[in-house]
Amino acid sequence: RERWSNDVAFVLAAMGSAVGLGNFWRFPATAAANGGGQFFVPYLLSLFLIGLPLLLLELSAGQRFQSNAFDAFASINARAKGVGLAASLCGTLLVIYYMAIIAWTLVYFVYSFQVNGEGQLPWAGREAAFF
Repeated sequence: RERWSNDVAFVLAAMGSAVGLGNFWRFPATAAANGGGQFFVPYLLSLFLIGLPLLLLELSAGQRFQSNAFDAFASINARAKGVGLAASLCGTLLVIYYMAIIAWTLVYFVYSFQVNGEGQLPWAGREAAFF
């Protein structure tokens, strides 16, 4: 089984996997700025009491058992196979979601450089409305 060459490579890969999740961090601040500050306390509680422990559990199980999520959680307890399956399924669903986001981005990128019948770019003269 392949392993990370060093700790820095792992940290950079872990940070890279979280790049697209900025909306999860931005949403509470936006909600608080618009009068939804009461949402912020349960959000922080669930983040620190559920999110971080589950993240540490998954990382430590993968490090301890040196196998995929399904087998690692099955090694802990036979009933925990579902946790590994759910982790794999969530990863698959995230990839499908991000494929759609990337496709939209590419379509709009190509569209923004197509010249219309007048020989102008579609956003020429109306930059504020287009962007």
